[in-house]
Amino acid sequence: MQDERSLSLIERAVERMIQGVSRFTQAKDRIRSSNLRQRLRIKDAVLYAKQSKIKWAGRVMRMNDNGWTGAISDWIPRDVKRTAGRPQIRWSEFLTKSLEERYDARRVPRTSRTYWATLARDSGRWKIYWRPLESLEVQRE
Repeated sequence: MQDERSLSLIERAVERMIQGVSRFTQAKDRIRSSNLRQRLRIKDAVLYAKQSKIKWAGRVMRMNDNGWTGAISDWIPRDVKRTAGRPQIRWSEFLTKSLEERYDARRVPRTSRTYWATLARDSGRWKIYWRPLESLEVQRE
């Protein structure tokens, strides 16, 4: 969460620098950051990072080579304390949280929810589940 916020702040600053717009000018002229991004035709870095994690997780869960990648993603460390302070979110925690938010947005009952690793093993369902919500609404009609 904090990393995402920091990345967004840096990204906005870079977008302003590329276009030669200061924060003062942006506020004075009431230019929205989304308008600056549209002019540059670039993707949001935070959204891109999330989508990349989701794609990679699906790919890892579908691997059938029993290699390190699959073993590490299923591995739960034993007898290891996490560092002091705010603990870093593990991949599985990120995917569980993201999928829960997605289920809530789609109003899926708790009894019908599938664990992310199980869902990721089916490529078709995994891709459909992570489409933008707007395209899912159009598909239902």
